[in-house]
Amino acid sequence: MTIKEPTRARRVLGRKRAVIRDSLSVVRTTWRTLRHDRFLIRVLGGLVFAGLAGLIVWKLASKAAAPGDRARFRPVAIAIRLMAVLCVQYIVAAWLYSRWSGEVHERGRHLWRRLVRRLPAFLFWAIVLGWLDYATSASTFATLIRTAASFVLGYALSYAVPAAAVYRSGMFRAFRHSYRAFRKTFGADLFAWSGVWLVTGFVALATAIPEAFDLYSPGSPARGGFIGRLIGWALVIPVSLAALALSAGFCTVIFFALTRNHAPKDYPKAAVETVCGLELEDN
Repeated sequence: MTIKEPTRARRVLGRKRAVIRDSLSVVRTTWRTLRHDRFLIRVLGGLVFAGLAGLIVWKLASKAAAPGDRARFRPVAIAIRLMAVLCVQYIVAAWLYSRWSGEVHERGRHLWRRLVRRLPAFLFWAIVLGWLDYATSASTFATLIRTAASFVLGYALSYAVPAAAVYRSGMFRAFRHSYRAFRKTFGADLFAWSGVWLVTGFVALATAIPEAFDLYSPGSPARGGFIGRLIGWALVIPVSLAALALSAGFCTVIFFALTRNHAPKDYPKAAVETVCGLELEDN
């Protein structure tokens, strides 16, 4: 018995390492795809530039406004940021799926037209998420409920937004599509999403740098928080957008495998099968 237990433990650890390796393989392939796609580079670069410009304008406007006005406009800023997140996820998912499907006509104008039709729904969900993140309450229980609801809704949207892009549907139907996809891929290993978890964990560490060193505080020794804002503009925003694009691409791989029953081009079949928990046909 003392000999068999370590052997069984090694086998289990070996299988888990293989699952993590396959998950990271899908993440790396998605990253290479995003990095070499000029359209997505231009879109994400433009969003980074727009985000930086928006932050600068927001800072200048907030300095001129009274403290009470700044507090009132903060939920609006949160909703705009969250809406930009949803737009990034939709663009990445729609572009990748159309590229893998060989739909050349989707390039450019058609994609933007589809995005514009989804903006009202994105605005609605961004406002809901913004309210959950910003609303204050003296009750600890209410705060916990709101935090849990924000996490669940954010997780559901991470599936639903790519589903809306893939199935070209509204958000409510996209929630149904994502639920069906979740049920079909329920047999996947628990570690099948470890690649995305590692990416989001890295982003969490990167975004925590300014707060850890008190660089956001106007009274900090870092010249009135200037270094904190510089790190936020030059590091936090680009890294967060890249992570969101990777997460959306990861979900799109799953939806593509479900709809086409094979892995996207240049993706290893075994790794995609591990992530989906399904047996796929050869390309």
